[in-house]
Order: sequence, then C-alpha cells, then structure tokens
Amino acid sequence: MKKTLTIFVLFAMLFNTAGYYIVYEFGRYLIKKEVTSLLEHGYLDHQLSVFSIYNPPANPAFRRVDKHEIVYQGNLYDVAREVKKGKTITFYCIRDTREENLIAGMNSMQQKKKATNLLQHLVSIALPVTMELAHPPSTTRITYPLVSENFDGNPLIPFSPPPEIA
Repeated sequence: MKKTLTIFVLFAMLFNTAGYYIVYEFGRYLIKKEVTSLLEHGYLDHQLSVFSIYNPPANPAFRRVDKHEIVYQGNLYDVAREVKKGKTITFYCIRDTREENLIAGMNSMQQKKKATNLLQHLVSIALPVTMELAHPPSTTRITYPLVSENFDGNPLIPFSPPPEIA
C-alpha cells in the first residue's frame, strides 16, 4: 500500500513537472500526421489558402516554423506546396486552427502553472489558515501561516523569591 501511494505521488509530481509537455507534443504530432495525410490525399484541396509573399525572410509578418509549417500575419498554416518565382514565393496552405487551439491551451496552462505550483497546493492544504504579510513588492508571493497564539515580549517576574532548600 505504501509503495503504491509513493509511486502515485511520484507520478503526480513528475506529470506536474513534464507531463503536460509530453501530452502537448503527442497531440501536436497526431494533428500534424492527420493534416499531412489529408493534404496528401487531396481531401483539403478546396480549403487551400493561396498567398504570395515577396522576400519572405525580410517580411515581419512571415515566420517559417519548419519545412511544412509557417506563421503568416499571426495565423498558423500547414504548407501543401510552395512555388518560387525570383524573390516571390507563392504558398498553397491550409490554416491549422486545431494546432493553434492546442498551442493556445498549452500557453494558458503554462501561465496558470506559473501562478500556482504543486508545492504551493500541498502547503495550502496542510496549512489552510494563512495571512499575507506586507513586504516590498517582488516577483514571488510568500504566504505565511497565521499563528493562533499571542507572544508577549514581557517575561514573567516572580513576586516572591523561590523557597530555600534546607
């Protein structure tokens, strides 16, 4: 039982550290494979976007992600084919909204993950009553537990001397 619980907690911590990235990359691989297959078989020919770009490396609205993927004017495209004529390249592409949604979801999850991490969740469960103390602004947020006892700086002074031992 203890070994199973230990393995479960270890798996949860490892997944919290790198698991999201593995799931993201696997999802991205599946989407690329599906779109590539559909493009090769001509199922998406009616959805192709065609645009010509003069001197793409100098164009700030254009960025090549890899051989078959580009970003143009903030949109992600899978390239079916490209035709070069001098410095002008004509791209025959399909907009990859599924991969855009996957990337947006990953970015959103990363922003939430930066705000709260597993250790903070464990501490907040173990110490539910907390109080924020004022300190100079910084990039990290420190939460201290609320102490329920009052500590007084005045030591108790005995009223009479202790009895003498005979």
